[in-house]
Amino acid sequence: MTTLPVAAPRISSKDMWLVSPFYDLAFIIFSSVLLIVPHLFSQLGGFSNVVVDLVVTAFIGGPHLFATYTMTFMEPHFRERYRRYTWGALLMPVIVVSLAIINLTLLVTIFFFWASVHVIHQAAYIADSYRFKDPRGHTPNLARWQLVSRVIDYGLLMTSLYPIATFKFTGAPLVIFGHNLSSHGFETGGRALLFPEFLKFEWLGPLAAAGFFFFLIAFIVKTVWEWRAGLLHIPKTLHMSLAAMLFFVTPALPNLDVAFQGLNTWHSFQYLAVVLYLNQVRSERGLIGSQYVARVSSSGRRLYWMCFLFTLGAAVAYLLVLGANVALGTFGGNFSEQHYFAFYSVVLSALLIHYYFDHFLFLQVDDVITPRWS
Repeated sequence: MTTLPVAAPRISSKDMWLVSPFYDLAFIIFSSVLLIVPHLFSQLGGFSNVVVDLVVTAFIGGPHLFATYTMTFMEPHFRERYRRYTWGALLMPVIVVSLAIINLTLLVTIFFFWASVHVIHQAAYIADSYRFKDPRGHTPNLARWQLVSRVIDYGLLMTSLYPIATFKFTGAPLVIFGHNLSSHGFETGGRALLFPEFLKFEWLGPLAAAGFFFFLIAFIVKTVWEWRAGLLHIPKTLHMSLAAMLFFVTPALPNLDVAFQGLNTWHSFQYLAVVLYLNQVRSERGLIGSQYVARVSSSGRRLYWMCFLFTLGAAVAYLLVLGANVALGTFGGNFSEQHYFAFYSVVLSALLIHYYFDHFLFLQVDDVITPRWS
């Protein structure tokens, strides 16, 4: 990155934003402020982790995962083009319920790992959307810059969530301002997540941190170079900076249940904004095969309330499973364990289908299902 391009192509203001300055800043980038909401419920409201989980799931987490279904299960074009892939999603509830019975801790571990990959993939998808929309990326003499920029962005996002978590998993001390952040391990839902014993060596945490700081320095150098070359993409850089910072800090917080629900709140709100716009673009281009989905996606309120009703249906299923567990006295009558079994069995079945489909959607391999931003 030592040589500057001869001339950086001009870029208009509208090419800098996925939708508009207001939409991007309010619903995609600075909606990150919503991360503090679960902490306010927990610290100021005095609500337990279980209540915080249920509130976030009911009002934002649930609706965001069901929004995926408008582009998959509810989309005739998707079902026709990817029939086997669609039916494959139905294996998720079988796997979830089986693991919930056999090994709930293993299920929670798989969920958290997949959730982390999913959150990172969404952040990378948004960064790529900014990159693909930027007309400067189509200039032949800037192809190398685009490749280097993409590798650094991916590297930063993929390493930002794991350094502190790795210290907690391995038990290696991580002392910052006199506090050992890894002293309590990686526990969520009252249980320590599984981690392979052969990976619990002391230098794994420092290695993960070194990877993160390598890409962080590369990102800073790249950003300075882009600014000097007239190639700086401000919205993408804002998004990347906030995402990397919040990903890195979240595992350091003492209450991991609330911490990850905070990250989930931003992630979910951002996702709803993305799906709403994509469905409206698909509707304008005549790419939606369901008139109902097109009608519901005509406004954010309609889309949200439809997804909220689906969430209420899941809540009813959760209460039925919980009631059955209480009546049968499963888990030795431990209500907390009964709650987590019911919660994960019902919610994770829908949630892992959401992850399963979204990895396909985020790759943008089909312009009918996931059109490029324009």
